[in-house]
Amino acid sequence: MSCPLDYSLCDKTVTLYRLKTGTVHRQVVEKAWYSYNTEQVTDVMGTRQETKFSLILPGEHEVLPGDRVYEGVGPVITAEKWPEFIPVCVPGLAQVQYVKPCYWQGQPCH
Repeated sequence: MSCPLDYSLCDKTVTLYRLKTGTVHRQVVEKAWYSYNTEQVTDVMGTRQETKFSLILPGEHEVLPGDRVYEGVGPVITAEKWPEFIPVCVPGLAQVQYVKPCYWQGQPCH
């Protein structure tokens, strides 16, 4: 059964990264929805800038907390370079904090 949802706004390309068993797995995904915003957050430690993002991948793409997402076609990264490949050092890179899978009639839709 196909999902009747309209994904016409999913027009971005992102690159997903995952470090697994000493190897960086890289997957370029086209037709994604990727949106982010930056805001000022104030707490007892002071004020800091925080960026939050939303990512929708139509179909069945496994995304896990700890994965990294690069807006556009991202570079090939080796396991040795993984510790430096972090959002604070790489513009356009984000790290997944949590995942909320969505289903339509019992089937994953995004």
